[in-house]
Amino acid sequence: LWRAPGGKLTANVTRFAELCGFRHVPWSPAGFSGDELPSEKYPADQLIKSQLRDIRDGDILLWHLGIWSRKEPLYPHLEKLIIGLKARGLCFARITEHPKWKR
Repeated sequence: LWRAPGGKLTANVTRFAELCGFRHVPWSPAGFSGDELPSEKYPADQLIKSQLRDIRDGDILLWHLGIWSRKEPLYPHLEKLIIGLKARGLCFARITEHPKWKR
């Protein structure tokens, strides 16, 4: 499994990856953490609030361990998101546990 940087795909990239045995797994729009966005315009609390509102069952989340360009890193707020999603009755699984992505 792999994820295209920035989600940018072309027919050739997909074909070459498949020839090497890789399948592309995209993230869900609601699952994009926004951790690459400037913290001055997109503070962590705002990004967490948006994800808590928008994430649905089956969404694939994308979080980086840290983006150096953000003045306020988002990853320290991951626990807030996990607690909030669990409070909504959602749970977490590895992508490889999803029927669509199993081999």
